[in-house]
Amino acid sequence: MAYKFKRAIVGGTFDRFHTGHQKLLTQALIDSEHVIIGVASNALFQHKVYADFIEDYGARKTTISQFLNHHQFSKRAEIVPINDFYGTSLTDKAIEAVFITESNKVNVEKINEERNKHGFSPLSIVTVDYVVGEDGEVITSQRIRSGQIDRDGNNYLKMFQRQQVYILPQDERESLRIPSGKVFAGIEDIITFSDKKTMIVAVGDVVAMSLALNNFQAAVSIIDGKTRRNEPVKEETLSQSAKRREASNKPGTITRDAVNSLYAAIEAFSKTNEKQLLVISGEEDLLAIPAILLSPLHSVVLYGLFGKGIVAVEVSEQKKHDIQDLFRKFQ
Repeated sequence: MAYKFKRAIVGGTFDRFHTGHQKLLTQALIDSEHVIIGVASNALFQHKVYADFIEDYGARKTTISQFLNHHQFSKRAEIVPINDFYGTSLTDKAIEAVFITESNKVNVEKINEERNKHGFSPLSIVTVDYVVGEDGEVITSQRIRSGQIDRDGNNYLKMFQRQQVYILPQDERESLRIPSGKVFAGIEDIITFSDKKTMIVAVGDVVAMSLALNNFQAAVSIIDGKTRRNEPVKEETLSQSAKRREASNKPGTITRDAVNSLYAAIEAFSKTNEKQLLVISGEEDLLAIPAILLSPLHSVVLYGLFGKGIVAVEVSEQKKHDIQDLFRKFQ
């Protein structure tokens, strides 16, 4: 088979290996006899959003290897760690081309400037189009880490935009008695578990108040002013250090209004680090579901389960998938 290039390079972080990564590597391997895949080390991505939760090098390398093996590309590719955007471009004279997406053009221009100083031929630049998700936005690892989309570009917020109100069928309600995460009896253990996570979302008056009274107010607190014990809730304890929002959500439902307000609160905290308080007219019980789907990876969503304790759900891609399956049962 005739290839356009004998030897090419492609580089990136390759966190949460997604369809955009697949397209980039596939194009490089279709056009090139041999491709060097540079995978960024920690030093290269500390500026990225939620950098602390980027997968480690070994995990990213393994995922790429699996992709290469699955498509029978592995014999024509090698994976190497890179500590800067130059990678092997200034030590390997035989490289002929570099495959990039639009955002990397500036770096490639610098690479060719340095290759010229070394007496190397400039690299041919092949720009591969981005892959967009169902919301029309580019699929990126950052958006996956931020909890907005999955690796195929499916948008979690979009799930809640089809209708105004979602109702959980009566025969499915018992399933909500099954904890979605770890169950804790004491607030101190909750705080220990939740410390240093991306974001804490507290669903329910007792949970939100307990955290605040222990100087650990959640990033986003969702309350409705009611508790099963009929204890008075002092909203000002939460609102004095948080931006207050309101939304309506009838008992036994999830409303688009509440979800949109919750999404706005999560986004606002991500950008400003200002605590958020969402006050629900109606009932907030089922809002743990959109909270899990909309929160960034490695967040913790807390909610009370009557008679059992406080449930702490660490948000992961698998957990989002499981909660999606539950939400699809709503009518």
